[in-house]
Amino acid sequence: MQSTRLPLAAPNIQNTSGGLIAAVAPQSLAATLGLRPGDYLVAVDDQPLRDVIDYRFAIAEEQVRLLVRDANGQEQHYHLRKDPDAELGIEFAEPLFDRLRTCSNKCPFCFLTQMPKGFRKTLYVKDDDYRLSFLYHNFVTFTNLHEADWQRIAAQRLSPLHISVHATDPFWRGVMLGKPDLPDVCAQIRRLGSMGIEVHTQIVACPAANDGAVLQQTISDLIALAPTVQSIAVVPVGLTKLRFNGTRPSTIQAAIDIHEHDAIHGFCSRLGAVGTIPLRCFNASESAAVIDLIESFGATCRQQLGHTLVYPSDEFYILAGRSVPPATFYDNMPQYSNGVGMVRDFLDTWRRVQRRLPARLAQPTRLALVCGTLVAPLLRTLLPRLQRIDGLTPEVVPVVNHFFGETVTISGLLTAQDVIPALQASGCDQALLPRVMFDYQGERTLDDYSLDQMTTTAGMPLALADGPDELTRLLQQFSKAMP
Repeated sequence: MQSTRLPLAAPNIQNTSGGLIAAVAPQSLAATLGLRPGDYLVAVDDQPLRDVIDYRFAIAEEQVRLLVRDANGQEQHYHLRKDPDAELGIEFAEPLFDRLRTCSNKCPFCFLTQMPKGFRKTLYVKDDDYRLSFLYHNFVTFTNLHEADWQRIAAQRLSPLHISVHATDPFWRGVMLGKPDLPDVCAQIRRLGSMGIEVHTQIVACPAANDGAVLQQTISDLIALAPTVQSIAVVPVGLTKLRFNGTRPSTIQAAIDIHEHDAIHGFCSRLGAVGTIPLRCFNASESAAVIDLIESFGATCRQQLGHTLVYPSDEFYILAGRSVPPATFYDNMPQYSNGVGMVRDFLDTWRRVQRRLPARLAQPTRLALVCGTLVAPLLRTLLPRLQRIDGLTPEVVPVVNHFFGETVTISGLLTAQDVIPALQASGCDQALLPRVMFDYQGERTLDDYSLDQMTTTAGMPLALADGPDELTRLLQQFSKAMP
């Protein structure tokens, strides 16, 4: 590696903030240069950096020129010679260095409008940024792209992307996104395919709205766009008891009305009878009908394409009281993070790890397995085997979500304010909490509790687990002799 001080940068990057460096790996190229947390990497080869995507592309060269600005605004310029695959050893505070692209749609089922006030501000950000779709598999609507965005997607081959479709019929997609005159999503996907970009799609289904014939058309249209479309997930709408105004809207139009009126002026008057459709959750028979429709399409896709392509979320199977399909149905689990295939993976993993369970614990333990009400029946299937461990008294503790409302049944939306009273009433002396109720770092719940705070308030040791593997490891620890 060589480093050389360079002249001042071109004028077009003088006002660019760049990426804030949060950490520098010891003995890395960046450390050798003397870069420190708090510095900003502004440009590479005189090109301003908009995000980590630009950064990754820019440094994949044998020679790179860096513009770095310190916390005092002083600029340093470096010329590096390195292996094209060598990383600089920089970790950025945020993946986007410029402004986040936010969502201007008015979806009647938008979860962010169903959250009470008082949470940390970041939880209310409605992101709709294609860059986060590429980086983190966030689903975006593709309703806010400019031609420059399309050119960048093509130039940097940002694939795969994840698109919230909801409906391919223009009118129904407008209803589901709360806005008229949207771009043709099928045409957008075809354009992506012409660039060599693959997409994963999702449909948030609402009963009596975009299910039934609308869903059938949507799935059919998306299947016709394979192989650009790599997967289609259908998930049921999730509704809480609240909206920003403190009430839960009863119809699609009432839900859209909660959003800013100026952005949808005149649209609701065009909904007609559609606007009166009740906004509600799926029941068992409706869930079964959705499963039947999707599995029929999936069987055809397996015959014609060699893979299932379209999948119902696990929640539909649970709501319908049906067993989930075998692992082969889910192919390579392309929509796992969207709640598709998690139950099957859980069951198969449990069968595999049971042999590693300890025969006994070091001391008697009454262990609470905390979960949302949706998966409580699944966790209860573990109890007969766990009860064979000497010294262990396991108990599934399903927590009713009073915070968001009893219709919210998934573990990922549990709050400490609901979990702690349930634990205190359980009579258990230790508990395993679902990791998904904490943020990505495992540090904070939705209502801003840390694990230590929950442990102190609940009055018992708590640990996090996200599946049978971690449950087994924790029980192995409990089996060791106490000091």
